[in-house]
Amino acid sequence: MYLAAFLLDFSVAVGLTAMPFFVFDRLHGGVALSGTVGAVQMALYAVGCFASAGFVSRTQNSLRWALGGASFFAVLFAVVPLADTSVLCVLAASVPFLGLAMAWPAMQAWLGQEPDPAARARHLAGFNTATAFGFTLSPLLAGPLYDMDFRLPFLALLALCAVVVCLIMSLPQGNTNPRSGDGEQDRPRDTEAVRMSTGLLYVSWAATFTANGLFAAVRSVYPMRVKELAASGALTLYGDFRPTLLDAVGPATTYSWLAFLLSLSTVACFVLLGWTRAWQGRISVLVAGQLAAAAAFVLLGHTRSLAVMILCFVIVGANYGVCFFASLYYSLANAQAGHRRAAINEGVLGAGGFAGGIGLGYAAQYAGISMAFQWTPLVVVLAIAAQFLMLRMADRSRS
Repeated sequence: MYLAAFLLDFSVAVGLTAMPFFVFDRLHGGVALSGTVGAVQMALYAVGCFASAGFVSRTQNSLRWALGGASFFAVLFAVVPLADTSVLCVLAASVPFLGLAMAWPAMQAWLGQEPDPAARARHLAGFNTATAFGFTLSPLLAGPLYDMDFRLPFLALLALCAVVVCLIMSLPQGNTNPRSGDGEQDRPRDTEAVRMSTGLLYVSWAATFTANGLFAAVRSVYPMRVKELAASGALTLYGDFRPTLLDAVGPATTYSWLAFLLSLSTVACFVLLGWTRAWQGRISVLVAGQLAAAAAFVLLGHTRSLAVMILCFVIVGANYGVCFFASLYYSLANAQAGHRRAAINEGVLGAGGFAGGIGLGYAAQYAGISMAFQWTPLVVVLAIAAQFLMLRMADRSRS
């Protein structure tokens, strides 16, 4: 399962890394179109996850949805290079995410059946670390492949997903979502985890929404900033120092370094949270990560330095890792509602990606990338205020 998760997210990141440059170079679109593609991808993913929450958990073999979803994603995404209009591009790059909406919750719920909370946290850490490593390493392949030939990343995606399907077929097939009334007792050691997650569940979902919105913005909108700075010769390593290496590589390759570190910091957070417990039940951890990511956006709107961009991408990736891992852990704390909540969590993730992609995309198109990124912290502060309000309302209803 870890290897399947690694390769599936690797293939997803291949497509996401190549898409902005495909839009810029082949369709001659701008950040609004790139942001729209990313937003529609996340919107369809969110809709698919919310829909799957109701029916996938009732099937006797939910891993079949993982098989079908991964296959659907790969076959449709591989035709993106054939799209020669904006409409066809949006459809070819977005509809496949309905397949991912079927696959990811089923794979997560397969691991979530572990009855021991500590072991389950370690399993989730391993699973999420595998997926994040896929996102981490993939851009290093996708960027150079795209600079060689724009079709190569999409062919690589198809081949990788074929391996994913074979790996999922090798897993024990059966009902991964036991329900009370079917013979399973409540997990005796989960009482504290369930109680703890009751108030924080909705807050963690909201934090994940915000975190993935920021994550999506640097994935689908910020590549244009890198492309513009590289084309004008204004991109530096730090200060006014510009090494010859920046002239020797294409903008897709340069951006791939940032995308690599973006996900590497996510991996580090997954490992840290999987083997510690101090973060559990603490909204302050989620708030601190979001505030740090907001500050990073201000810097991204100003800087021409690759070193500063690296630092900011690391912070944004770490915030995403903290918020997503916490929300998934709280979602799977209850065995009977595990799959439904995991699907909702993925749906919230997709909704945040939609908001970040389309919001920042159009803001950058009309106000400029610099101005759009500098105003983003205001939205983050409002989101945090809403999270505190949600926590207070949940505590009142519980009392």
